[in-house]
Amino acid sequence: MRKKVLIIAFMLFFITENASASTLYEVKKGDSLTKVAKLHKVTVADLRTWNKLTKDNIYIKQKLVVQKPATVKSVTKVVPAKTTPVATKPVQTVAAPVATPVTAPIISGEGHAYYPLIIDFAKRLEGIPYLYAGNTMAGFDCSGFIYFLHNQAGVKMERKSSESYYLDSVVVTNPVPGDLVFFQNTYKEGISHMGIFLGDNQFIHAGSKGVEITKLDNVYWNEHFVSFNRFVQK
Repeated sequence: MRKKVLIIAFMLFFITENASASTLYEVKKGDSLTKVAKLHKVTVADLRTWNKLTKDNIYIKQKLVVQKPATVKSVTKVVPAKTTPVATKPVQTVAAPVATPVTAPIISGEGHAYYPLIIDFAKRLEGIPYLYAGNTMAGFDCSGFIYFLHNQAGVKMERKSSESYYLDSVVVTNPVPGDLVFFQNTYKEGISHMGIFLGDNQFIHAGSKGVEITKLDNVYWNEHFVSFNRFVQK
């Protein structure tokens, strides 16, 4: 059991350290994409890819990813040894699925390993403006924010609406930080908004004021709350 705890602790430390490596740069007056690329010793093409930019135009106070986002390649799960009266089986290690391009997210129980990375990066994006249908550093809508975060964390998924992501996930009664939170009947009937649960009765989302952290007991969000959900392997 001690060995299992140590391995999990090391794994989460490794993920958190990689998350911190995905630094952001705030654009200043006089900056250009070429100038920012030279400053951080990367290419303009890198900046376009990491920030999903279609043009080289940038604006003051825009936040840019300037280091290659870290990804989680695999998760190791340690299975405690089972004993019998005559023999003891050795400890086995089971590797969780590697994130690969699919038509739906592949986060399940072991997928919690992605959560520290997603949360760390989400908090770094606070203040980025709301943009309808946005899924880049130029601006996000609620589902575009979820799409961007998970892809940066190594979970390749399709760009969908919050309602579709709700159908791709299952309700959980004991949420953990990193799970999804859904709301209904906001700007339209049915599932219409989503965010990332942070724990301590808070969630982070791309709302009308941009990416922000909000309390779940806020009167408005409490009235429209639906459930906590988790993407499942398909």
